[in-house]
Amino acid sequence: MKAKPAHASPPIPPKSTRHAILDILKREGAQEARILAARLGITPMAVGLQLASLVEEKLLAAEPQPSRPGARGRPVHRWALTAAANRVFPDAHALLTAGLLGSLQEIYGEKGMRKILDARTRQQEIEYAHAVPAEATLREKVEALARQRDSEGYMTEVETLPEGGFRLIENHCPICTAAKTCQGFCQSEWQVFTQVMGPGATVTREEHLLSGARRCVYSISPAAGAQAGSRKTKPIAPRTDPAAPGARALKRKTDGGME
Repeated sequence: MKAKPAHASPPIPPKSTRHAILDILKREGAQEARILAARLGITPMAVGLQLASLVEEKLLAAEPQPSRPGARGRPVHRWALTAAANRVFPDAHALLTAGLLGSLQEIYGEKGMRKILDARTRQQEIEYAHAVPAEATLREKVEALARQRDSEGYMTEVETLPEGGFRLIENHCPICTAAKTCQGFCQSEWQVFTQVMGPGATVTREEHLLSGARRCVYSISPAAGAQAGSRKTKPIAPRTDPAAPGARALKRKTDGGME
């Protein structure tokens, strides 16, 4: 018997039963279990085990079929994909987004992209301001920010630092493809974190996915004279749009002038 070379790659396994079931339902729509068993050449019991597993993962749902006149026994079910099953199949949204960003940059240039990023930053600041209470302690703010980011798919964790402060860890970046096309997204998010933490905290990026790290990590520490558990009573000053009505008058008054 001829020995295999040590570096030989293992044979590619055939498509799994699970994948095959999902593939059939995607291509042909809802199917009965017995039909799936016949198509795959396995027993109805084996198909039933796979279907139960997929239902538990919320990838499949049963569609009861109306009983035919004179039919006896339990009603027949057809099995169909749920909306959640879309994540199993290839998704070109990321590539489409990257392509659109590239086109926008080509059409509007760097200044135009900067305006788009500024608008997104303002929108995120408003959204995060609702999720992160301005009067909360630094710990409460970091935990609220982590919950918000985790709900957006960043797989976020929080660690408490021994010297005081916290580490915000993002194990996944759902906008990675877009961020590679326009790294202003990363800077924009850092700016949002700094804004929602308020003047009583310092936000520093320690690890960056796009710089070769496996994740993004931020340290959030109390600013000089502040404590992680203390509450700040001074609210964050809202950003003023220079083009907004009254903005010039406010500037003149601030500079010492009178209307």
